[in-house]
Amino acid sequence: MTAVAEHLSSPRDGVPALSDTPESVQTVSESLSRGRGPVAVDTERASGFRFDDRAFLVQLRRDGAGTHLVDPAAVPQAGEILAPVMDTTPWILHAAHSDLPALTSLGWRTPELHDTQIAGRLLGYGQIGLAGMLEEFLGVTVAKDKGREDWSARPIPDAMLSYAALDVELLIELRDVTLSRLRDLGRGDWYRQECDHVSRGWSFPVPEPDWRKLRGIGHVRDARGLEIVRRLIDARTSVARDRDVPPEHVLRGSSILDLAQQPGRADRQLSREVSGASRLARTSRGSGFARELTAVLSSALRQAISADPASLPDRPTSSGGRPDHRTWERDHPLAYRLSTDFRDALSVVSDCTGIRTEDLLTVRALRSVAWDVSCLLVPAGATGPSLSGNAPNDPVSELENMLGQALEDQQCRRWQVDLLIDAFAPVVADQVN
Repeated sequence: MTAVAEHLSSPRDGVPALSDTPESVQTVSESLSRGRGPVAVDTERASGFRFDDRAFLVQLRRDGAGTHLVDPAAVPQAGEILAPVMDTTPWILHAAHSDLPALTSLGWRTPELHDTQIAGRLLGYGQIGLAGMLEEFLGVTVAKDKGREDWSARPIPDAMLSYAALDVELLIELRDVTLSRLRDLGRGDWYRQECDHVSRGWSFPVPEPDWRKLRGIGHVRDARGLEIVRRLIDARTSVARDRDVPPEHVLRGSSILDLAQQPGRADRQLSREVSGASRLARTSRGSGFARELTAVLSSALRQAISADPASLPDRPTSSGGRPDHRTWERDHPLAYRLSTDFRDALSVVSDCTGIRTEDLLTVRALRSVAWDVSCLLVPAGATGPSLSGNAPNDPVSELENMLGQALEDQQCRRWQVDLLIDAFAPVVADQVN
């Protein structure tokens, strides 16, 4: 008989008061410094309402110190006040990659990261959310219905403060239970490697928009169109930053792509896009702002259209110089065979470990490994696949070194390299025999 999960609708110790003065944040720092063990951390952000993904609320909990809610928007020096404890104490987060930029923007850097979502992935639960983890491992359910609220609005209602406090209420216990299970499976070191990888890769301040990362930019084929994207993104970012609104509320990314792909009609189309698609233009008081916004964006558009051809940007690439994988079967059969057989081998590893294939190796990384290995097996001028012959008495070591380097080039951690070399080596050997 399945036990009924306990539903937790509010923190067991009550909803903590919001620390929104320098004095109250100092009290939080002193309380946390007297606590024990790691500190559970979460942030609430408002990128759907504000310019960027900075934190508007930080939740902190530590054994012996309880839960604290800090308002960094009301106390700009909160990061500095809390740094002595935050910079010297391990953190526990769930899906840390989403919070680390906001926490780094406060000036903090943890000496040791724990991520309960990583623990869930290595236990075979995929990209499981916090609520699912709490129910699965602790038998507790919590509501997760306020994550998309406007956390920048003040005052913050008590119901939202309660919701926020629950995000860290059980993180310490969840870390303890999942880490114990990982160690029982011999995966404690895998977990440590993954947490360190996320800590290194995501501990950067909240970034500003990058035109190269605009969704759908691959559809813009010519350099002039890319220059239009670049100039409009820069102008949009400037307006959004000044008004502290999401860039998409100024001019939608899809509209920018449309303008870039039809430069001959872009100037006439822009005013329609601003008046019809810009939420900022529609919600700002007075019709004058729509004209002002159109003028700013039109200026950027004209500069793009008249820019010196020598200054136009190169097309962004995410393939690392590889040919489109959709051409491999016809034009690069060895890379195609390796990619196909690597996928099959990866599925076997997934079945054996219970870990999803995408948590073992992403599709993009798998293709990169297949391409790199194919180039090493058939260097320029060669007539067929073979090992280089640098270690004729130990071809197995040469093959493993080749695969290991290709995997490491894709930022694979040591535990992944060790698993996948064993799985991929027979695939490569079949191609050279």
